[in-house]
Amino acid sequence: MYLDTVMRLSALGVTLSSAPSSSDDMLLKFAIDKVTNHINNQTNLYTVPQGLHEIAVDMVVGEFLLTKKSMGLLDVETLNFEVVAKQVQDGDTNVVFAVEANNTPEAQFNAFVVYLQHNEVDFVRYRVLTW
Repeated sequence: MYLDTVMRLSALGVTLSSAPSSSDDMLLKFAIDKVTNHINNQTNLYTVPQGLHEIAVDMVVGEFLLTKKSMGLLDVETLNFEVVAKQVQDGDTNVVFAVEANNTPEAQFNAFVVYLQHNEVDFVRYRVLTW
């Protein structure tokens, strides 16, 4: 899961510091352990099911980014939340996407983290009973 999480962060434009004094590696491993334990506790399983792998990776990314932001180690202003197109016109057809111009980068970041963190509805299929 570590490599998938690093690749997901890279795809989102977040680079991990490789400096020895950096806390990125420890924070990422902690987030992986935290999300893995959370999924295992919610499903009563010993491993994360394959069908939840991508959700787990997103949850780890959300946890990692939120932790870095909370510690003041992430500059939200440097992340790009711009949409590719706000309006598309082809012939006489015109489509305008509902994009709020007054959203701050921090509000967009917070909404993205909420999206990444998912909720327990995704675990229902994998939940087993134990006694």
